[in-house]
Amino acid sequence: MSGLVIHQKRSLHLMRWVVLLAVLALLGAYAYYGVRWFRTGELSPLPLPVAAADGSVSESKISRDQIDAYAAGKAEPRYLIIDDFLIKSRIQKAGLNDRKMFSMPNNLDDTVWYDKSAAPGKGFGAVVIGGRNIGISRDGTFSKLEKLQKRDRIKIERGDGIVIKYEVRDIQEKPIDWVNKVGMTDMMSSMDSSKEGLSLITDSGKWIPSQKEFDSRVIVRAVRVDK
Repeated sequence: MSGLVIHQKRSLHLMRWVVLLAVLALLGAYAYYGVRWFRTGELSPLPLPVAAADGSVSESKISRDQIDAYAAGKAEPRYLIIDDFLIKSRIQKAGLNDRKMFSMPNNLDDTVWYDKSAAPGKGFGAVVIGGRNIGISRDGTFSKLEKLQKRDRIKIERGDGIVIKYEVRDIQEKPIDWVNKVGMTDMMSSMDSSKEGLSLITDSGKWIPSQKEFDSRVIVRAVRVDK
């Protein structure tokens, strides 16, 4: 009887070590994938409770009444309209953030006009509009931007009610480093020097928590048309 007890105790002791090592290995794997996600945005094969977008952006819906009541300066953009996607978004004025990058809107449903770019209707340069692609719980206004095709139409309504139409000429996805070094300058100019341009930009790729930024952008470039 005593020999049986010793055997059971050894088996129990061994089992405890096996469980402890398994727990430590699991914790190590969670720590590894957690750090990798934080630094690179790579999602873990383990069920980690991580965010894949900027949690500081408001996801509250903008009502139709709020959109209709929105006002802008007479020569400034008021609404961005993409009929194919049933988009009518308020356009707010914005500049550069503290990282010298284009500021993005604080709400998923809004867009922003970079006030250092051209004003709609001026006839030169390019109007630059930024919007959100995705949030934590739902899509943003520009979630379908990359589905636009060449020759699709985009409209901007100014504060004075004048509507200006643009035709899509190019859609690209570029890494954020390229956007910061080269893309910002390109977006401020028109693809056709004889016509006013429009550049739309939105988040794309992986959310990188350590940088609080997505690693790429979708850029749509269009030119003004009369009809």
